[in-house]
Amino acid sequence: DSKHTDKFPKAYLCINDPNGNRAVHWSESHAHQEQEKFRRKLKYFFMNPCDKYKARGRKPWKLILQIVKIAVVTIQLVLFGLSNQMVVQFKEENLMAFRHLFLKSFTDSSTDTYSVYTQHDVYASYFASQFLMLPSITVGNHQYEKEGDVYTPLTICQQFYRNGSISPANETFDIDAQVDEGDVCVTSLLNFNNKPRDLFCILLNQFVFFRLLTVTVNFTLKAINLETVEYHELPDFCRFFPWLNT
Repeated sequence: DSKHTDKFPKAYLCINDPNGNRAVHWSESHAHQEQEKFRRKLKYFFMNPCDKYKARGRKPWKLILQIVKIAVVTIQLVLFGLSNQMVVQFKEENLMAFRHLFLKSFTDSSTDTYSVYTQHDVYASYFASQFLMLPSITVGNHQYEKEGDVYTPLTICQQFYRNGSISPANETFDIDAQVDEGDVCVTSLLNFNNKPRDLFCILLNQFVFFRLLTVTVNFTLKAINLETVEYHELPDFCRFFPWLNT
């Protein structure tokens, strides 16, 4: 009926088409709709978050979550770097302090050498005096390490050829190339009442200098890095193992 033609959708007219084209017209319309739907999905998939927000008004929660995760990880890395930097700086400062404390006439110039050329220099008491007076001369909070009520011993180690005899005047020598080590643990150094020079003369009087290779002094100190308290962090307890090699 022509009077009711405009009141019904086109799909309804196709169903009542007397020519029998109903199925063909419905299939073409459905395929076109599916293509448009797929095209919109594909276009939306390749949109950036801003365009997606403009297209559908949906907030980019995934993008926000990724930004938050990146920010949190970055903050953690920065805090870790600052904390690690303070520890490294504290160790470097203490290393420089030990050089000034235990090396006589030390300067910051890297061209200076600190060697000994006489037996008197080997037996010099400067290091021992500085070590014994450490709590009263250092501006830091260095202390001797203690295990219970006992101080950690100061160790003197020497390396030397096992046996030998030399005669430079006659240009002769007889050396056993086997290298031996001898360690002396000084457990009572902090309670020693005599002069440090006397102590070291007692400890080192067995040196045979022409067979001597090296003398190493090892000891342990402790300190607390209080700079971290300023940043509301727990202070770091550091243990140092300085050694002097002659």
